[in-house]
Amino acid sequence: MPVAAQPRATFILDNGAYNIKAGFATNEVPSIIPNCLARSRGRHVYIGDEFLTQCKDFSGVVFRRPFEKGHLTNWESEKAIWDRLLFSKEVGFQVEPDETALIVTEPALQLPVCSSNMDQIVFEEYGFSSYYRCTTAALVHENETGLLFGASGRSDTTLIIDSGYSATVIIPIIENTVYYPAVRRLNVGGRLLRNFLKETISFRHYNMMDESWIVNEIKDQCCFVTTTFAKDLETCKKLPAARNPLALDYVLPRATAPGIRQGHIRDKTLPPDPDDQILTLGNERFSVPELLFNPSDIGMRQAGLPEAIMQSISAVPDADVRGLLLGNVVFVGGNTKFAGFRDRISTELRALVPDDISLRLGFPEDPITYGWQGGTKLGLDKTSLQSRQVTKKEYQEYGLSICMRKFGKKTVKVLENNV
Repeated sequence: MPVAAQPRATFILDNGAYNIKAGFATNEVPSIIPNCLARSRGRHVYIGDEFLTQCKDFSGVVFRRPFEKGHLTNWESEKAIWDRLLFSKEVGFQVEPDETALIVTEPALQLPVCSSNMDQIVFEEYGFSSYYRCTTAALVHENETGLLFGASGRSDTTLIIDSGYSATVIIPIIENTVYYPAVRRLNVGGRLLRNFLKETISFRHYNMMDESWIVNEIKDQCCFVTTTFAKDLETCKKLPAARNPLALDYVLPRATAPGIRQGHIRDKTLPPDPDDQILTLGNERFSVPELLFNPSDIGMRQAGLPEAIMQSISAVPDADVRGLLLGNVVFVGGNTKFAGFRDRISTELRALVPDDISLRLGFPEDPITYGWQGGTKLGLDKTSLQSRQVTKKEYQEYGLSICMRKFGKKTVKVLENNV
């Protein structure tokens, strides 16, 4: 039976809970748009990229996101965002689904019913010619991860840590297949960190409980991971803000006649503007990201990231494979961009790993788009993509069962033989 021709275009949609990274396989960089509907104080609703390009006042914005607790549950909102992304002239893609292969990501531990909903939407609502659903980690694995360690090529065994908006997930990929018994999820992501910072600022300084967007910008610009938490905490306790080297002043955004003056870190060498509203941050800067390493600080009964990584490694029964995984650890996701994160995770992991095992940690230049970049490599490899995807014709003949069979959990037989 002849193999059907591959559609002329391949579109990669890395569907994150906070941002969508999207573009054709031939694009060099993706478009990044918020995965949300946003309603301003003036009750105007912005869809996806409209929030960044059209909204003039970020104060008091209310967000509606398709993801709830890490699962894609609200397709009414998601479809509105996808419609604008795929077909709007302003975004610039204007995808033709019947002539396009779609590669789309889902959370690593997505509920089966949520996955089935996506399958139906892709074929029955949009009518894509072919479709491949996978995790972001699977696309990260398509990159030449060896380059992150000063080598070349692509390993078939990688440990991927994806720390994003909803959670931090540890995913071992063995022989190019996710080994699900060892997947671990830490319920600390960008959303929890932002909410903790929002509550802290509202208790100590100004009431900012309704300022999710502004507080998220403060988190991204001001927070860092420390390797000397107790010492820095004592410094902030003893020294006033004016003499504290860890403290900084953040100028909150304010509405002006020509528009919005964006929030920024104040240059203390310049005289302050009397019209500026200044937020002084001390130990908030490092106590918020500390939750990645010590969730128990806020009463969460979960291991920190280094311990969770070792729990995942320990769940792999073959000692040789455990060594391979620790020699190819790749970090992606927005939370890995915190200053000091690399040094802290390297120090704490090295203390937990046996001395006779080589530990190599890889940090992509852009951890947010690294998964999408792997998707472009898969999209340009027609043979590999064809063996994984489901075509519209197959879906019409077999229904959801063909998607469950091709995209569902697979067993790593080599490991089972070594148990």
